[in-house]
Amino acid sequence: MDTTIVIPVYEQPELLRDALESVFQQTYDQFEVVVVDDNSSADIDAVVSKFSNARLVSHEKNLGAGAARNTGVKAACGTFLAFLDADDTWKETKLEKQRRVFGERCDEIGLVYTGFVQYELDGTEWERYPEARGNIYVDELERDRVHPTSTVMVRRDVLEEVGGFDTDLPSRQDYDLWLRITEHYEVDYVDEVLVDKREQPNSISKDFDSRIEGDLAVFEKVKERAADLGFGTRSRIYSYHHHVIGRDYESNGNRWKALKHLGLAIVRYPVRPISYAMFIIALFGVNRDGPLLTFVKQFIR
Repeated sequence: MDTTIVIPVYEQPELLRDALESVFQQTYDQFEVVVVDDNSSADIDAVVSKFSNARLVSHEKNLGAGAARNTGVKAACGTFLAFLDADDTWKETKLEKQRRVFGERCDEIGLVYTGFVQYELDGTEWERYPEARGNIYVDELERDRVHPTSTVMVRRDVLEEVGGFDTDLPSRQDYDLWLRITEHYEVDYVDEVLVDKREQPNSISKDFDSRIEGDLAVFEKVKERAADLGFGTRSRIYSYHHHVIGRDYESNGNRWKALKHLGLAIVRYPVRPISYAMFIIALFGVNRDGPLLTFVKQFIR
């Protein structure tokens, strides 16, 4: 088995079953599965035991998804690692196509990702296709081109070199890891939507306090990394992170902090239209879940 699939789970046995079924429907079969139960009250073992080549590792207390992924990596036997969140599923050719890319350029690249479709709680959905390959470190500093975790396959030796998920971060642990990987390695992608992401009411993406705390912590890391870059590049990078922080403050109901960061985003890089759009939304208190913005919100992320 040359590939290990790491699945962190907390509660949600039904969703885990769907995730595992999507794994065992893969056209590529040289894999093992490590499910890490982050101290669920549900009977996770009853689900995992029904699947061959799947084993369960359990935490004695709840440590979060990043720590669970790190535990799975330590238990892995594969040369390659693929991550799947328990509330996501894969298209059946995902592993095969990612391994094919690695097979062609294994010595050059450290990570291969795919496109995905996001299913929102309000019933809307949107797709994102890969857009960046090669040496994308500076582009990744500006914004996450690789996200989300369920799209990623990485060489195990690369992960061992750069370190795992930073569990001190309350959110955006995946983005922080992609930064460390892209700093040293090229990346590639499969130009297809091969992951279904299903938003959950209790997901970290809906916990805006944690998201903002993670945004601010990651921004400090990014500023250190970008300090030696040219003024124009640095301004563009800082602008987008101010945009993200402002967007999340607006979603959390803090209009004045939202306006502050969105204003800084515009000042830093005044040719990014989405920052003006978010500034207007924050300024006038536009309902982002209303009928108009429900349609266009995929363009203001």
